[in-house]
Amino acid sequence: MLSFMHLTVFETILRTKSVSGAAETLDVPQPTLSRYLKQLREHFGNQLFVRTRHGLEPTSLAISAAPAVSQALELYRTRLSGHTHFDPAQSDRDFHIAASDVGHLLVLPRLVEWVRTIAPRVRFKAVPLGGEKLIARLETGEVDVAIGGFPALYAGVVEQALFREEYVCVVPRSYLPDGRLTLARFKAARHILVDGRHLGHIHEDVDKMLLRMVGAANVTVMAENFLLSAHIAEQSELILTAPSRLTEILNSDTVRIMRPPISLPGFTVKQYWHERFHEDPGNRWLRSMLARLRGLGE
Repeated sequence: MLSFMHLTVFETILRTKSVSGAAETLDVPQPTLSRYLKQLREHFGNQLFVRTRHGLEPTSLAISAAPAVSQALELYRTRLSGHTHFDPAQSDRDFHIAASDVGHLLVLPRLVEWVRTIAPRVRFKAVPLGGEKLIARLETGEVDVAIGGFPALYAGVVEQALFREEYVCVVPRSYLPDGRLTLARFKAARHILVDGRHLGHIHEDVDKMLLRMVGAANVTVMAENFLLSAHIAEQSELILTAPSRLTEILNSDTVRIMRPPISLPGFTVKQYWHERFHEDPGNRWLRSMLARLRGLGE
């Protein structure tokens, strides 16, 4: 008999066209996922997915079974998962929140404090951003809510604006003793950049703008997250350009927080969820908690 996990594996392979991609999306070991696929094939008496130069493509039987699998998963998620009622005072539910490292730093301490007495057994998991996988994880419910500025999420994803964010420069005091960051100094300085490709949101565009402006030769460090970059900037003569709320953790004795000498786009930080879970009571409660971030810093 097929389980919920079997059907989820079927749906995820259908979407990712890859056993390794499905394993990564579902956060299970690849041998485990391959075992589920083997059991699916034995149940249906069919290969279900065959390897082509474009990845794993569904057989005609898999294509015909896909709508029924989708309906069964939808029934489970909306009616049979135990989430038809949510009592925060009694719940021990795990909520998965996807964000950048700065997003988690901003959200999780406040969220834990807000729910400390009203939902003492609820737990939160900080999920790193995964670009294209974020949409799939919202759709399957593996991620309850994503926080950030994502310009490329498409139909099926619901969003709510929380607050505006701007970019600032983190500059070593030793580099600018007179406190003036001119465009010439900015271009001539050594920089640490955060690779936007790993974040999957608006920073990817800013990263490209900065790289064009300062040139690859002036990029001494390329990092994958803001927190690491901030600590490196504190201890070296490197300029970091990052969202302004990162500066809450920095030591003002060693760095200055300054406006960039170039025009960089600000962005609206939003919370995102999939319409499949719009009426899920637990998801609605989590969103109501996160909505308290609206107007932050105003």
